[in-house]
Amino acid sequence: MNVFRENLWILLFCSVLHAQEQWSLASCIDHAIKNNVSLQQTKLTVDLAAINVVESKHKRLPDLGGSLGGGINFGRGIDPTTNSFTTENIVYTNYSLSSGVVLFQAGFVRNSIKQTKLDYQASEKELQQAQNDLGLAIATYYLNVLLSQERLDIASKTVESVKLQLVQIQKLIQNGMKPEADAIEIKSQLARAEQSFVVAENSLNLAWLSLKQAMRLDPAGIISLEKLTQEQLNSIQLNSYTYETLYENASKTLPGLIASKIRLKSAIVGEKLARAIYFPSIYLSGSIGSRFSNAAIRPAEYALSKVLVPGVFIDGNPAKFEQEYLLVKSTEVVPFATQFDQFLGYGAGLTINIPIYKNYATKANVQRAKLTTKQNELRVQIEEENLNQNIYQAIANVSAARKEFEASQKAYDASKSSYEKTQKRFDIGAANTFELNQTQTNMQNAETALIISKYDLVFKQKVLDYYAGKQIRL
Repeated sequence: MNVFRENLWILLFCSVLHAQEQWSLASCIDHAIKNNVSLQQTKLTVDLAAINVVESKHKRLPDLGGSLGGGINFGRGIDPTTNSFTTENIVYTNYSLSSGVVLFQAGFVRNSIKQTKLDYQASEKELQQAQNDLGLAIATYYLNVLLSQERLDIASKTVESVKLQLVQIQKLIQNGMKPEADAIEIKSQLARAEQSFVVAENSLNLAWLSLKQAMRLDPAGIISLEKLTQEQLNSIQLNSYTYETLYENASKTLPGLIASKIRLKSAIVGEKLARAIYFPSIYLSGSIGSRFSNAAIRPAEYALSKVLVPGVFIDGNPAKFEQEYLLVKSTEVVPFATQFDQFLGYGAGLTINIPIYKNYATKANVQRAKLTTKQNELRVQIEEENLNQNIYQAIANVSAARKEFEASQKAYDASKSSYEKTQKRFDIGAANTFELNQTQTNMQNAETALIISKYDLVFKQKVLDYYAGKQIRL
């Protein structure tokens, strides 16, 4: 029954492992890029640069503004409809539309559009550079997890091997073929192997934590990674680049360097923008407006009235003479639409601004623009020098890593052969415990050095792929 339960637990554990999603290096990098907060902030910078481009383009178009105001006058004031003094309370409103457009500004608008486009392109390249840097960091964490896993596997195998040796030595002691002291030595070796296992397990947990944090995953979540196959390792070893090939490609495709060059072009345009303030600018403006007031009234109803006209004589005799007059019986405020037509007015103007003296501000802006250009020139120069040094260093690192891997492979093969021979001699009593422990330790150290050199080679080759413009993939 106990054996059945153990087998059942093993099957369930294997099923859980099989159900886990396998994450490749590519999927880890893609997930990190989508969820990284710093990249999201950089993306917002790109969006802001895009808004600046649209805004600068619209500066070519006329602007348009409207105004609406109103109020009431008490006491003596000016009637807005007749411009005459009045003592009546008057309610009035004014409304207008105005527009203006730049006719000439020494290329300021044109260069503003050009500069914002360059800044937008530079922001896109800087975002791409940040994504590449994150991808390289994820590759480091990813390979570190695989390396830590293999080191844990080695430590686990060592523990199991020492346990088997302990069982075997106890049998030999019972048969009188080995002294009791050999068992003590094996037990101490088992304690050291278990300690190494704990250290390897802790290293693996820390490696997982670093990877999950970089990917913004739940640290408590369980995932599995695709391991590096021997075929992938062989293909990596076959890849080789020359300095000329890498530098030519990287200088044309590396986003960070391209962004620096674009920033330099933007700074040069910035000098033109600063100098444009020295020149006159011409603006064309126009306006249309009207008004309304309750003081604007008109007759609403008329009535006839007879008035005696004095001084009228007939044949020298005074006579009564009446004349009918048309009098206003009531009034009304002129309707809004009628007043709009009556008071509608237009205007147009041409303004020329001539800069004479601005308290050294214009000259200072030009000097600052020149210094910005110089800073960007130095930045490009530094980027190119760093790229040159980094490529030389990367090629040298890969060459050294290949030699280290080949040497580690030979050392492991030799130590493994020595251990196997010593194990056979130990089984027949021809070798003591110290010799077996020594050869086993040598083999374990050689195997650890081999996997370290293997992943070191993989990562350093990925750096060369990065400069070659390839995606970071296994």
